[in-house]
Formats: sequence, C-alpha cells, structure tokens
Amino acid sequence: MCNVNRSEVFKANEVSVYHVMNRTTRGTYLFGVEPVFGRDHRHRRDWFKERMALLARFFCIDVLAYSILSNHWHAVLRNRPDLAAKLTPREVAIRWLSVTSRAKCRNKNGGEITESEIAQIVNDPQALEERRARLSNISWFVRQMCQTLSRRCNKEDEVTGHLFGSRFKMNRLPTEEEILAGMLYVDLNPLRAGLADALDDFAEVSISDRLQTLDGQAANLESWLAPLELEGEVDGKKVVIANKLTTAQIEEQARKREALNERLGCIPMKLEAYQELLWHLAIQSRPELQASDRLPASIFQSPMELGGKTVNLEVLIERHAKMGRRCKSPLDRHTRDAINRRLAAGRISAPLDNTWSTV
Repeated sequence: MCNVNRSEVFKANEVSVYHVMNRTTRGTYLFGVEPVFGRDHRHRRDWFKERMALLARFFCIDVLAYSILSNHWHAVLRNRPDLAAKLTPREVAIRWLSVTSRAKCRNKNGGEITESEIAQIVNDPQALEERRARLSNISWFVRQMCQTLSRRCNKEDEVTGHLFGSRFKMNRLPTEEEILAGMLYVDLNPLRAGLADALDDFAEVSISDRLQTLDGQAANLESWLAPLELEGEVDGKKVVIANKLTTAQIEEQARKREALNERLGCIPMKLEAYQELLWHLAIQSRPELQASDRLPASIFQSPMELGGKTVNLEVLIERHAKMGRRCKSPLDRHTRDAINRRLAAGRISAPLDNTWSTV
C-alpha cells in the first residue's frame, strides 16, 4: 500500500491538530538502553525535548502532547497559520534564522543574527512568504527537530547515516473527541510500554509536565507546552505569572500575547478530569495497576466532562483502540525486558497481555 500524500492530510492554511510519530532506524534503542551492548542513550531524550521546546518558541506551532521513548516518539501538534500571517517581515526573518544552522555565519559572527541576513530575507518577497509558510508547517517543524537531533547523535556515536527509519507518520485529528483520544494515546505510551507505573513516573512525556501544575498554585504562561484549557483560567486555577519578571516586562508580554492571540487551549477539560481518564485507560491495558500505591485515592470520584458533556468511556476506549491500530507494532524486545524486570522486582503482580501495542 502506497503512502498518502502529505497534501491530502496536512492543510497548510487551516488551523488543525495532527498526531505525528516516527521510529528510529531498524528499531534500535537510540534513546534508551541498548539490550545487547548495554549502552545508555537516555540522555538524548533531553536533547529531543530541549530542541522541541526551542522550536515551539519560534515556530507558529503549538505542542499539545508528546512522548519520547527508546525507539520512537509521538507528538500532538497544532499549526497556527493565523499567527504566522500576523508576523512582520522582520519577525519572520529573525524567527527563521533563529532555528536554522547558518554554519558559515556562526563561524564568522559567533552565532549572532546579522542585519545583512535579515535584509536578505526581508528584501526578497518570495523568500519571505516561503519562510512565513514554513513557520506554521508541521513538516518543517519536524524536519528542523529531527535533522538537528540526527547530527548530534551521529557526532556522539562517530557514525553517519539516518537516525530515523522513514518519514514520519501524520494523522489529522478533526474533532475535540479525536484530539482527546490522540493526547491520551500519546501520554499513555510509557505506561502501556511497561516503562512506568504511574503518570508522573516517566520524565519525557507531556502529562508529567502538566501534573507539576497540580502540585503548586501557579501556571507558567511562558511554558512551551500548550495549556490543557485556557478560558480565563488554566486548569481551574487563576492565572499567575510564575517567574520574577518586573511589572513592565509582564505588561509588555501581555500586550504581545493579546496582539497575536497566541495561546489556545488543547481541549475544554480540566486537568483533574484528564488525569482520571488517563488512569481509566491505563487500567484497561494494565489491570494490575489498580493495586498500585501510586494510584491517587481521590481518583474516579468526579464526573469527567469534555466541553460540558460527560465523556462516554466506551466510545473513548473504542476510539483509543482504533488510534492504536493505526500505529500498531508487535510487542518488542525492549518492552518485554522492561516488563520482566518489573516482574522480577515484584512491582507487577500479573503478566501483561502480549497483544497490546507499544506505540
């Protein structure tokens, strides 16, 4: 079966949400611990996360969810051509130059963006509009992310070649229900793969970042991860600037946010309800987690609503399973090893069904 053309999936001029994923070449554990030689590459997950966060600052693309595992990664991204259209020519040039390699210029100018580089883009209308379109294009976002990561990993391993096996997969999520299912699927990756026993037990997944907001009273508006819900409040809490900016700096950033309307929520759901849904689906895949002391005592005690309507768990589970089949792969050796280690340590009371997917 041939691959679907990107143009049939990605709508460059529409604000839409997409589930994207990719695997390392030959399924090797280039972001984890190699089972044969024992080399530990888990520090590369931090490289991946740092690069994604940097690109999210300059691209007009929102990161709704992500997970970085040993041999593949997932993300739920939203393109924002509406924001790209409002950028001035100079802003377009600076944003683009901030994320490209510019190797010759870095050697000459220490990495600083020069006026001549900006003028070269601003004074060329065709080049300017091409780069404006790229700033809200998910393919260019992934390209800038993966190419930089590939070069860094190859340099560390002293090799050349591809880091990822093929082009990344992309599926459009047209409705709020599909977006919810996609985010749940991505956030549950570590638990379903046997690499974690709780939602905040794995660092390189978006739910781990989001749950940190439940531990304090402040929501960081400068975070690169899109807020779960944004309608005057963030996750049910009053908005507070969680940094040490001066009043003038805060007002300036507020004006910029208002001018570009740059923040959109992911789904109309409170973080507490989203957390409960994650535990529901985690227990569906791993029933032994019901006995875990990591399961919050207050869970499953309040109705879960999406946009004011109670979530139908049966429909959500079916949609979640369908999304899993789109990325289905057999239970790999890395996952079996992770499960066996937990069985040996007494952390899992029952073996897992070997039919569920690892992605």
